[in-house]
Amino acid sequence: MRFIYNFIFAIVFLISFIGESYSNAQTHDLLRIKKYHENFCKNITATNLKDNINNSWKILKKTRNLYIFVNNEKQTKLEIKLFIRSNNIQRSIFIFYDLENNPLIEIRSNKNCQILIAKRITYNKELIPIEIQTIDLSKLTINDVKLLNPKTPTLDNDKNKNVIALVDTGINYTLENLQKHIATRNREILGFDFWDNDNKPFDSDPRQNPFYPRHHGTTVFSVLAKESPNSLIAPYRFPANDMCRFRELINHIAKNSIRLVSLSMGSDNLSDWICFKEAAEKHNNIIFVVSAGNNGFNLDEKPIYPASLKLNNIISVTSSDQTGRLGRGSNYGINSIDFMVPAERVEVIDHRGVRAYTGGTSYAVPKLVALISRYINKHNNASKSEIINFLKNRAIQKGKKITKYGWIPDPLDNYLID
Repeated sequence: MRFIYNFIFAIVFLISFIGESYSNAQTHDLLRIKKYHENFCKNITATNLKDNINNSWKILKKTRNLYIFVNNEKQTKLEIKLFIRSNNIQRSIFIFYDLENNPLIEIRSNKNCQILIAKRITYNKELIPIEIQTIDLSKLTINDVKLLNPKTPTLDNDKNKNVIALVDTGINYTLENLQKHIATRNREILGFDFWDNDNKPFDSDPRQNPFYPRHHGTTVFSVLAKESPNSLIAPYRFPANDMCRFRELINHIAKNSIRLVSLSMGSDNLSDWICFKEAAEKHNNIIFVVSAGNNGFNLDEKPIYPASLKLNNIISVTSSDQTGRLGRGSNYGINSIDFMVPAERVEVIDHRGVRAYTGGTSYAVPKLVALISRYINKHNNASKSEIINFLKNRAIQKGKKITKYGWIPDPLDNYLID
């Protein structure tokens, strides 16, 4: 019953506004939020919370920079973050949640409590975020809408091409110039969103801030598409909320007979990757190319996973500049990292569809994956050991040894492929 009540409240409290006219109930809800902001903002100082702000709110936590309140009557939680300098509040962030901790509205204001920007997240009936709206609370209008779970396009790409699995934060599949590179089955995207548990692996990583999600997978996808033009790419959004669902993800890849995976992610918590390790061991015929990470670590001494997993079907790669010097902040290790490729200034297409430049070990991965994919396209029956030997033969040693097999200075060159 609590779930049903919370869901109904979320829909009523923050339902999407359409057009420029609003019902009295909808207007009242936003006016109420605006009023809450005004009352709290004006009554919280850098040193104290004034009494009697609102009797229906109960304070759960209070520190110098953070207040958390709950309003059981309205089934709402409020988190207030303060940014203080010399005992004066410089700005504040108000975040309203439902009691299941689903973020609803974020309001950013200056030291005078003037609202700088307000954003709202709307949800579907499964409580999957569907869009982020930028709201003008003074006029009760929507200034901008960013989709988080848009409808997937109907595609029918060449099914005879070699397929690469991209495991990342999803991709922006609404970008028409990328659609021809997406692997399909039955005219639908081949891949899955193991984060939201649906068939729409749209590029969004809300972990740092759900109102300002990060985007990563689209840029990696664009490198794969550019450097392996005769392959197709199946996008998977990784299961950030339940890393053991990597078992299902890898089983899905195996079921679709995909043998090459691009995986530009990692962490220092081995427990996050146990289920991945077990599934990767089970499907030993699948090659996983993984990033070394960008912490400046020697992974022989301070491991990052999955790059540090001792599996014969994992190929780890780090980034260099064009001269073969280790990229700034790129991890290394003569026992933990297999190869290094130039990936410090890589042209990409970002989530907006705009050309940009970026770099790091996340982009060393698709460059090496593309090289392997081009090799597989010419040698369809190549074994895993033959593929690894091909890479070894392409690598050279330059300067101090910092990887197991060396530097591949020209991953776009088809030397030893043709």
